[in-house]
Amino acid sequence: MRKVLLLFFALFQVSIFYSQTYIDVIRASSYYSSAVTNYANGAYQDALHNLQLSEKNLKGHTNRDLEYLKIMSHYQLGNYKKAYNLVTLYFQDDFLLRSKAFKNVTTFEVQKGLNYEEHLTTMFVSIEEKSTNNTPIEKSNNHIQNIINRISARKVSFSEYIKNGILRTTEEITYCTREFSNNSSKRVYENNILTLIMSKTNQKYTFKYAGSINGKAITKSDYKVEVTFAPIKAKLQDDFYSYGFQQKNVKQLSGNIALTETVYQCNSLNAPKYSSNHFSNYLAQQLKNKSFTKREFNYKIYKVFFTQEESVFLRKDDNLSKLNTALKSKGLL
Repeated sequence: MRKVLLLFFALFQVSIFYSQTYIDVIRASSYYSSAVTNYANGAYQDALHNLQLSEKNLKGHTNRDLEYLKIMSHYQLGNYKKAYNLVTLYFQDDFLLRSKAFKNVTTFEVQKGLNYEEHLTTMFVSIEEKSTNNTPIEKSNNHIQNIINRISARKVSFSEYIKNGILRTTEEITYCTREFSNNSSKRVYENNILTLIMSKTNQKYTFKYAGSINGKAITKSDYKVEVTFAPIKAKLQDDFYSYGFQQKNVKQLSGNIALTETVYQCNSLNAPKYSSNHFSNYLAQQLKNKSFTKREFNYKIYKVFFTQEESVFLRKDDNLSKLNTALKSKGLL
């Protein structure tokens, strides 16, 4: 009987132990969640404080989620020596195998679609080199210059936009003629196509298109069209930089339809006649409203997105204004 009581007492104690442990993990998870929010908002010192409380509630245990955020918080604060020591321990002690996990919270890795080991491996040499000289880098100049360099490197030129967006341009007119045989009339369907080919001009954003149309009932007519493109005004926000190009104006320089015989609409033998002016006006209107690029390039916006750290930085003080001024000086705004 005594042994049974001792067994029940032991099980009771184990139950209490695990209950306390679970609550501790929940509390640790809550502090970790706050640390993730701190880090996302650039409050790296607050993030470290909450990570310390999280680890305390894990009773000295740790895991890869906690250690990654600890390393990155020290790195963002310019504590490169500390960050290097922690990242070295991270790989040497192999936090991949640590089983102590947070409960009911979304980890930073999942939120950002990261791979901790891949990211830390990529950064390792940079952290190591900076740890030899633990003087924090001037964040303002560093972030602003990084953004300018990335925009300059990724910016699509007008030439690239035109090359990728241009297409073969055609327009068509349809009509029917009438032929008589055996004292009866029949309709003959005609489909005449105007194909316009692009050529460059001495103006950067202006191109000429030229082509001819002729058919059974129309004389050959040479068409020339001038198409003007224009940059879309660049914009700067705290999370991205945008710019682009658009088709601005279409001007018909020459071209007119002259019929050589009577033509008709094709819906029936009693359909009304078409006039030369009808086709001339029709083509003029079609060309005026025509997109001379692929549809998605008619008004094409490109964006260069900033990293989360850069966005947080730009929301502070007058950093966005500083970047704005720097981009203007480079002709990027």
